[in-house]
Amino acid sequence: MMNMVLTVSNMFIGIITIPYVTRVLSVEGYGNVSFAQNLSTWLSTICLVGIPAYGVRECAKVRDDQRALASLVRELLIFITIFTIIVLSIFAICICTIPRFKELAPLMWMFLVSTLLQSYGVEWYYQAIEQYQYITIRSVVFKLVSLISIFLFVRHTDDWLIYGAIFAFIVCGNNVLNLLRLFRTLHFCQLAPICLRHHIKPLCSFAVMTVASSTYIAFDSVLLGMLNDSNVQVAFYQLAAKLKNICWQIVNAIVGVLIPRLAYYVKKEPGKYRILLKRGYDFTLNICLGIMFFLLIYAQPIVVIFSSSKYLDASLPVRIIGVVNFCSCMSYFFGLCILTPLGRENKYATANLIGVPISFILNILLDNRFGAVGASIAILIAEGAIFIRQIEDSRDILTSIVSLKDTLRTLISHIVAFTVAFIILILLPYSGVNGYTAGGAFIVLVSGFAGYILTWLIIALLLHEDTAYWIFDTLSCVIRKLKR
Repeated sequence: MMNMVLTVSNMFIGIITIPYVTRVLSVEGYGNVSFAQNLSTWLSTICLVGIPAYGVRECAKVRDDQRALASLVRELLIFITIFTIIVLSIFAICICTIPRFKELAPLMWMFLVSTLLQSYGVEWYYQAIEQYQYITIRSVVFKLVSLISIFLFVRHTDDWLIYGAIFAFIVCGNNVLNLLRLFRTLHFCQLAPICLRHHIKPLCSFAVMTVASSTYIAFDSVLLGMLNDSNVQVAFYQLAAKLKNICWQIVNAIVGVLIPRLAYYVKKEPGKYRILLKRGYDFTLNICLGIMFFLLIYAQPIVVIFSSSKYLDASLPVRIIGVVNFCSCMSYFFGLCILTPLGRENKYATANLIGVPISFILNILLDNRFGAVGASIAILIAEGAIFIRQIEDSRDILTSIVSLKDTLRTLISHIVAFTVAFIILILLPYSGVNGYTAGGAFIVLVSGFAGYILTWLIIALLLHEDTAYWIFDTLSCVIRKLKR
């Protein structure tokens, strides 16, 4: 529940800030910040060398032994420090020498500091010991501070540098509290001698996995900016990516809670592992299908609501990103809930590595000619290849918890809901040649969302779909308790 609160708060902040910032800032200014932000995200992934995923799994295993936990965290922080020094030194040299970076030097230096703050976030430690209340409260407070700061200081089209500073320092600044709290809760005195060697082999798999995925998730925006004369196309692509990120946070709220518990159950209580995995799979599949179909239908009014008509060129990338979201979120579930707890992280890494050359080559071929649409097509093909490979790697587990009949029930319920939502879009008189007003787009989205959800729930209940029954039973229990 705390993780869901965190997810809802992140979505709420995004739903407020994205429309405001995209309307106030120029398209190029928003693209500049997105360009620097994605570069920082990609570099931070290299600094962390797969530790967020590896750390959650390993810390969850020894969380009952404080000395072993402290030793493990100390060793992982050493890895982070080594790679952070190397990466940020190279980044600093690039800021001074690469012309495109020199043009945005003040912004780049801000995000160099942001990269440093992200590297030492140690969120993986708090996830492993399941301190979701602390994670949620801290994150929500800093998100609210950043929201207030944006409204106070980002007021004009040329305030994109201020927006970048708020994002770089306030949003990422909460990681400082993480580190301070870590040193208060763990004691690093009188521990066993440092031994890094036994981490190297598994970390290599996790590093390849995370750096590879970030290459086609974050670095593609950097490449798009480098291959075009300005960051306008980056802005269009990043609007689609931001919407995808909001959707991804929903799935991450589920998967993030499942990972430490599945890692704990996988060897100690295999029966509970399969039960929890089945529930997580059903829930994730329903959410991914719903998001994909909804974005395919309502891309244009969503763009108008989240930004304005000046971003309508992002409508097609948003539709493509809807399909990308399905592939990437399901792959994320397979990788972190099936392959990683079972010690198959090398297969997870190999699958992610497949997407790197595909994404890089297609971005080189398509970005300059098709802009944001080309970048969206490139990531779709890359994520599709990864998705297919992950299904193959997880097949033995999937076949033991999922039946074809169950999957067909889920798919049919969403296809019927998709049809109803599409009919609503056609019948409502707010779409046309001149596009949408903000009010019209809002009415279309609310009506379509209500129609989709209600149709899905009714059809899924009629088909005896497990997730629908679980949601219905949960809501019934809540209502009965409220009546008492």
